[in-house]
Amino acid sequence: MTDNLIERKLKHRGVVLTLALDSRRPTRTTSQSSGDRDYRAVYGRGVLWTDSEVISLDNGLPDGLRSQAVRHQSGQWFLLFHRADDDSYRIITDPLGYHRLYYSSFRRGDNEIVVIGDNQTSVVGELQRLGRPVDLDWPIAASHLLSTHTMMQSSFSHRTMYAGIRSLPAGAELVIDHAGAKEEHKNLFSASTDARYDDLLEAGIARAQAQLRLLADSPVPDKRHALSGGRDSRMAMAMTISAGVHREFTMMTADPRRSRKPSSRTVLEHDLTIASELRRHLGLHWSRESGITGVRHDAHTSLDIFQSHAAGAHFAWAGSGVTTWPDALRVEVHGGSGELLRRAYQNMRNHPSFGALDDRPETVTADARALFPTLVAHHGYLPKDMAEEAAEAFADSLDRDADVPMSEQLNLHYAAFRNRDHFGQINQQFAKNSLKFYPLAQPEFLQASRLIDPDDRNRGRVAYDIIRMTHPQLNEIPFDDGHWPEPFPLSAPVRRHGTPPYVSADHRDFFDREDVDTALRAATPLLSDPKHPIASFDGASAAASMAASSASELSELADTPVQNLHTLIPTLIAQGRLVAGNTAAKLESMTAVFTGRHTPYDSVLFSSGQSASSSVLSTVGAWHSAPAPPVRVARGELLVFHVDLEIHTDEAVVTIRCNSAAADTVEWAVYLYQEQIRIDQKWYDDRRTARFSLSELPAQTRIRALVFTREKGPSSRVHRKFSAWRTV
Repeated sequence: MTDNLIERKLKHRGVVLTLALDSRRPTRTTSQSSGDRDYRAVYGRGVLWTDSEVISLDNGLPDGLRSQAVRHQSGQWFLLFHRADDDSYRIITDPLGYHRLYYSSFRRGDNEIVVIGDNQTSVVGELQRLGRPVDLDWPIAASHLLSTHTMMQSSFSHRTMYAGIRSLPAGAELVIDHAGAKEEHKNLFSASTDARYDDLLEAGIARAQAQLRLLADSPVPDKRHALSGGRDSRMAMAMTISAGVHREFTMMTADPRRSRKPSSRTVLEHDLTIASELRRHLGLHWSRESGITGVRHDAHTSLDIFQSHAAGAHFAWAGSGVTTWPDALRVEVHGGSGELLRRAYQNMRNHPSFGALDDRPETVTADARALFPTLVAHHGYLPKDMAEEAAEAFADSLDRDADVPMSEQLNLHYAAFRNRDHFGQINQQFAKNSLKFYPLAQPEFLQASRLIDPDDRNRGRVAYDIIRMTHPQLNEIPFDDGHWPEPFPLSAPVRRHGTPPYVSADHRDFFDREDVDTALRAATPLLSDPKHPIASFDGASAAASMAASSASELSELADTPVQNLHTLIPTLIAQGRLVAGNTAAKLESMTAVFTGRHTPYDSVLFSSGQSASSSVLSTVGAWHSAPAPPVRVARGELLVFHVDLEIHTDEAVVTIRCNSAAADTVEWAVYLYQEQIRIDQKWYDDRRTARFSLSELPAQTRIRALVFTREKGPSSRVHRKFSAWRTV
C-alpha cells in the first residue's frame, strides 16, 4: 500500500515527448505573427492559472486552447502546440519558466527527431533507449559537484550535466520544424518602448487580484496566507487586502523555536514579532493544523522522490525518512519571487572577490571568470583546461546582450536559474494537497522593475509602490529591519517608532497553537508496510554513505577527469567541506548515465501532430517502440556508522557503532589527529575499536579520530567519518 502511495503522491512521473518530422518536407514559411493563431494544443502538463480558473493539465486539455491565450498565464506548466499547415510544433511554458524542460535533437534517416522532457535523467533514459549515446558534460557536472555556493546548488547554465542536452531558458519558446529545433527568446524584464512604470504595476496588480479572488471564492475551506517580517509577503498581503478577500485567509508564519541555528532563530523571532503585529492590525486568525497523513520510507526512496522532481537541476536533498502532507487540499499565498524585483545573490555581492571586479558592461566576461573560483571553492581539483571551460560556461550563462554590468547580470541570472528551481515546486506541492500561489510572479512587475534606477530598485521601490497602490497603511508598519529608509515618504510619527523587540511572552497565543499542532503531528501514525518495516535513519550519515558509494561507482564506470574521486568526495564530506545530501543528489544525477537509474517517465511519440496513442505511425512508431529500456543498476547496501571518541586518563578509546548489514563486508582503519596533525593510527582489520596512548600529549590539546572503511575484495569503495573533537 505504501509503495503505491509513494508512487502516486510523492514521486513525480516525468514525461518525455519525441517529435518526429520528415526533413524532406518544406521548412516553415508562415510567420509567427500571421500563423501563431493556427497552433492548437496537443499535449500539456502542470498547473495553469487563468483569471477565471485553475487548470490541471495532467487531467487533459481544455477545448480550443490556443497559444496566444496562454502566454503570461501564471502557474507551473508547459504546452505543446502543433500547426498543421507546415507540420511544426511550438512549446510554451509558464512565463517565469517554473516548469523546466530539457531537450536534445538528432537525425534518424529522413526524420528530424527532437526529444523533450521535464526531468534531465528521464531525457537521458529515453535517448539511451532510442540508441543514442549520452555522456557527462564534465565541466558543468564537476563544477556542481565541487561547489557549496548558493548559485551552484541549482542549475547555473543552460548546458546541463549531460552533453547534448540543453535546458530551455525561462521565457523562451521552442519551435520545432523540419529544419530542427530553434529557441525564440523573450526577455523576461523587457517591456514595450511606450510602457510606463505605474501602468505596468497596475496591470500586474489587477491580474494578481483576479487570481486572489479566484482562490478566495474556491470551495476549499483551508486557505492560508504566509506573512513574515519581510517585504515580499507584505506586498502579497497588500494585494490580497485590495482584492477585498483577505478575511477569507488565516495567517501562518514560522515558529522560531524549531530553528537550531541561533542566527536563523533570531531572524524568525523578528518575523514572528512583525507577523503578530500585522495579524492584530488586520484582525486575522492564526492557521490551525487540519489533519495530516504521513509515510515512512528508507533513504533510497527518499532520494528517488527528490530526484523525480529535481534531478540535475536542484540538489538540496535533506535525506529525510518521513514525508507528510495535509489530509485535504489547502491553498496558500506566499511572497515568493520577490528577489526578482530588487537585488539577488547578496552573499555573492558581499564576498571580497565581487568588490574587486571592474563591474562594467564591457568587462562581464572577465568578471565572470574572476568570480568562478568563488563559486566553485574546490576548483583546484579540476584539470586546468576543464576549470577554464567551466568558467567560460558561467560567462556564457549571463545575458551579455543586455549591456549591463555584472552587478545587474546577477539579477538576470537569478531569474534565469535559481528563482525557477527555488520556487518551481507548485506541481510538487499540489500533488501533496497544497496549492501554492505567488502573486508577485507577474511579468509586468518584472518589466516595471527595469524602468527605474537600479539603486532605487535595490532599496525596494517596487515593493513600496505596490503596497502604496494597494493598501498604503501596510507601509507604515515596520519590517524586520525597521522602517522604509528616508527617501520613501512616511508619516513623521511612524519613523519615531522602530521595530518592537522580541518578547516571547507576547506570543503565547501563537506558541499555544503551535504546541497543539505539533502534538497533533507527532500523534499522527505514519503509514508503513507491516511486512517490510522501515527503521528511522540518520539522514546526514545515510547521505554521506550514498555519496561515497556513488563516487566509487562513478570512478569504476567512467574515466573521471577528477583524480581519485572515490577518495576525494568522502574526504571533503568528512571534513565538512561538502554537504552530504547535496553531493549525493549530484552524484546520483551524474551516475544515471551509466547505471540506468533515471526517473521513471511516460514516453510519448508525436508525428504530424498526432500521438502514438491515437494513430498508427508506421515506421516511425516501429523504431520508437522497439528499443528495450536500459539496464537499471541497483544501489548498494548503505553503510552507516558513527564514531565515538572518549578519553580515559592517558588513553583515547575509539568505538565504531554500525548496525548496517554491510558492516561485515568492510575492514576498518582509524587515524588519531592532534588538531590537523596525524599522531597515531590503526591499520585495516575487522576490529571496530582502537586505543591510543595520550601520555605524551600536553593538557588542553584537542584530538579527534578519523575512521576509514575499505570493502573486502577487489572494490575500491571507501567511506570516511570523523568523531567529534575532544580535549585532553
